[in-house]
Amino acid sequence: MSTKDLSFKQRYPEYASIEQHIRRAQAYRSVYIAHAIAGTIESIVRGLKKFGQAMGGGLAAERDRRAIEADAFLKRSVPKY
Repeated sequence: MSTKDLSFKQRYPEYASIEQHIRRAQAYRSVYIAHAIAGTIESIVRGLKKFGQAMGGGLAAERDRRAIEADAFLKRSVPKY
């Protein structure tokens, strides 16, 4: 037995029989927390990408609008709504 086993059994003698279950539960909890953190980061990245695409589309439209305003021929050919 290792010193970890002895210290756990000495500290919590009433839980010595279910020690392995406790260790596995802590491992499962760690996996769950890591998965939740990764999912949150993935959602944030997806949101930032969508925001960037939306801003890029708006900038392209503004560039087109300014090009039309600057060119007299295009200005006459585009109907005003």
